Amino acid sequence: MRHNKKTGFTLVEILISSAVLAILTFVGYKIFIAMSYSFKKGSWSLSAQNKLRNGLGFIREEMQKATYRTNVGPGGSEIIDAGHKMHLNSNEEITAAATLAKWHICIPFISGDPDSPGAIYECELNYTDGDIVFKKSLITGSDPANKERALSNFTVIRDVSKIEITDKEFDPDNEQLGSLITFNVTVSHPDEKNFKNTKVHGQTGAKVEVEVLRDI
Repeated sequence: MRHNKKTGFTLVEILISSAVLAILTFVGYKIFIAMSYSFKKGSWSLSAQNKLRNGLGFIREEMQKATYRTNVGPGGSEIIDAGHKMHLNSNEEITAAATLAKWHICIPFISGDPDSPGAIYECELNYTDGDIVFKKSLITGSDPANKERALSNFTVIRDVSKIEITDKEFDPDNEQLGSLITFNVTVSHPDEKNFKNTKVHGQTGAKVEVEVLRDI
């Protein structure tokens, strides 16, 4: 058996030591990769969950502002246009590009008040290229007090893979209380190849007082 004069180890011992070191290095690398993957997955899930919660909150708030056009005068408040209804996609589950909902936000037309001349904003929520996108445009009147803010193709939630929309009466015993529209949204990791089936889910419910139609 040959010895290494400088170290005193045999060639076999050196080879074994090298093999053990190689195995430990390989195992350490695998552990590092697994921990790195787990960290990236967890970090994305936490960030995506926060963004999804904020996006769904935004959708809920905008939908709950759906109103009919109202005039306010000496005799009180009067609805003068009940045609501004909530329109929803007719499919309960949506996985392809589609219009999700349309509605109007009507700021009351107050007679004799130059600061509140009244305005109507048209709102539209779309699902396109994996994102939920919102548009809000002023179509009638003016809003000098900036009670609402127009938005053009504002991305609310990214990397959406599935949307479920349901609606029902808020209180079956009292139709005057309006409807409850529920959004269930699934967001998938954009790197589907390396993070297969990595998803987060979120839900929100908007109480809407205008009539709801499933006609889109």
